[in-house]
Amino acid sequence: MMDEAVTLPNTNLKVGLDALLGLLPVVGDVGSAAIGAYILRAATRLGVPSVVIAQMLLNLLIDAVLGMVPIFGDYLDVLYKANVKNVALVERAIENRRTAAASSWLKLIGTFTAFALIVGGGIVGTVFVVKWLWNAM
Repeated sequence: MMDEAVTLPNTNLKVGLDALLGLLPVVGDVGSAAIGAYILRAATRLGVPSVVIAQMLLNLLIDAVLGMVPIFGDYLDVLYKANVKNVALVERAIENRRTAAASSWLKLIGTFTAFALIVGGGIVGTVFVVKWLWNAM
């Protein structure tokens, strides 16, 4: 319901309550993350490995940060679908209890590295643009 409740007409794009909540500045993104935390609670009760839980938390963090981007945040939030990813992680962890932890470490490290590079690149890029604008004046 949060990520794929309705398919938009004439597209293959599915949206859910997460997109609607995201329209409310800050409160919507925080509320959406809180609802997404329910999946984390269920995963913990099911005995999902800690590394998978960490990956799920990272997915929620990325979703919340993307949702806070001015103007494009809601669109990015619709595309990322953290809740769908987290449910898939839980299902894989339950089906393949032995291999879930090992493969999740690689995915967690890769996802965190990509996220850190994107955020770091955004900060460095912003500094360069501000510096360039400052010198151009």
